[in-house]
Amino acid sequence: MTGAESAPVLQSLDVPDDRWLELTIPGSAPQVRLCRLHADPVSKASVSLVRFPPGWRRPGTGHYLPAEEFVVLEGSIEVIGTHRADDYVYLPPRTVRTDTRSDEGALVIAWFSGVPEWVDGEPTVAAPQEPVALDARGVLRADAPEVPGEYAVLADGLSGPLHHDADVLDLEARLWGWLPAGAQPPAGHAPLHVRAWG
Repeated sequence: MTGAESAPVLQSLDVPDDRWLELTIPGSAPQVRLCRLHADPVSKASVSLVRFPPGWRRPGTGHYLPAEEFVVLEGSIEVIGTHRADDYVYLPPRTVRTDTRSDEGALVIAWFSGVPEWVDGEPTVAAPQEPVALDARGVLRADAPEVPGEYAVLADGLSGPLHHDADVLDLEARLWGWLPAGAQPPAGHAPLHVRAWG
């Protein structure tokens, strides 16, 4: 059976404990919990669930070399502003972050456009655009040279296969799935967050 013949099954974001890893995000404390949902073997782009415990903090200044996008599922986190449940945030490559924190704790689904390499201090080359933070519908991030693909929230869901690999997120049902190019989209899910990977 090919991807065009069947729709992928979406998985619950309430994942069992044995799928989580504890790790330290550079320059921060305490440890976070991470559950990898998908990683591209070529570009090293990835999507993961990240649980920040109450009181998590990275007090320094620095930046990631790749872009990061995230949606807050629970709680709140301060990364260039305060973001709460259902908020979408796009941080272009090399976006400077200072005093990142989560006082109450948070659960986010986060995408990195490459290996999430943290660099202390200011970048030598500025970020290609300003960060985006909002709770909206439509195209939230368009395709760009440094970050291929786009991120959109589709009020009516997907009506047919996509030309690129993508992952889909149904926030209301707390479901996520990987959608290979040409695969039938999952039915009955709207609004639907769609992140095209290429």
